[in-house]
Amino acid sequence: MRIENKIEINSTPKNVYDIVIDGQIGPKWNPVLNEVIEKEEGQKFLLKSNVGDILIVDTESVENEHVTWHMENSDMNSIGYIVEPKGDLTEVTIWTEFENKKLRKGYEKAADLVLKGLKNYVDFLEEGGDPEDFDKKQLMVSP
Repeated sequence: MRIENKIEINSTPKNVYDIVIDGQIGPKWNPVLNEVIEKEEGQKFLLKSNVGDILIVDTESVENEHVTWHMENSDMNSIGYIVEPKGDLTEVTIWTEFENKKLRKGYEKAADLVLKGLKNYVDFLEEGGDPEDFDKKQLMVSP
C-alpha cells in the first residue's frame, strides 16, 4: 500500500531538497522525528520517531528532485520526497509504502504533520529566520 500527501512551499526545489536530505536537521523541523543516529557512516541511520524506531538501510536520490529511503525492521518499507517546481512555488510530495492497512490513517496524519513542519521551517528561513531559533512545536498552527 502507498500513500501520498502534497503541499506547496514558497521556495526553490533546491532549498527544499537540501533541508529534506539533511538528516541532522530533521529533528529541528520535523514534528514526527525526535532523533537521527548514524549507525554506519553515511549508510545506515536509526530514526527515533513518534511512529516508532526506523532503520534506514538504503538511500536513493536525484539531487533537487527526489529522495527515497528504504527501511528494515519497520512497519514502513520505504518513504520518500519528491520536489517539483510549480511556478514560483515548489510542490512537495511525501509518500510511504507499507503493508499493514490498519496503519494507513496514522501514516496519513504523520505525513500531513511532516509537510506542515517542513513548510513552516522553510517559510521561517525564507523570512530571514535563524535556524537555531526555530521551534517546530510553536509553529505547527500554520495551514
